[in-house]
Amino acid sequence: MPLVYNSPVDESKPLSHVKPVLIAALVCDVAVKDPTTGKISLIGIFDKIHVKQFPAQRPVSLYAKLTEAEGNYQFQAKYVFSNTGETLAEAKGEFAAKEKLGTIELNLQYPPLPIPGEGRYDFQIWVNGQFLGQTFIDAAIMG
Repeated sequence: MPLVYNSPVDESKPLSHVKPVLIAALVCDVAVKDPTTGKISLIGIFDKIHVKQFPAQRPVSLYAKLTEAEGNYQFQAKYVFSNTGETLAEAKGEFAAKEKLGTIELNLQYPPLPIPGEGRYDFQIWVNGQFLGQTFIDAAIMG
């Protein structure tokens, strides 16, 4: 059973049929939104992780930027162990896009995620049940 991190989802809102485009998806140590400017700063972007032993765990942030969205969306960010296809964690939430030419930024802060063994871990981005794309991290033993 995967860990699930939810933000409230209003099931009564009709969902858009417009499929957004994923512009960027990055994994980092911390993603911080400046309350004054609204800008998001990504600190420690990475795609490889080295651990002393397996199993391990590590907190991460996932940043995703979308465009060509219009209307109401429910999203999922699935953390999947590629070796087995198992979903180990999932973040869910919703957003509304008013302007199709605008952008939507998703800034997801995960608590320590499980890393059961060596291999690739995908962060899959889904909206309204449609796969948009993914990014990944590769885990290996130090040395």
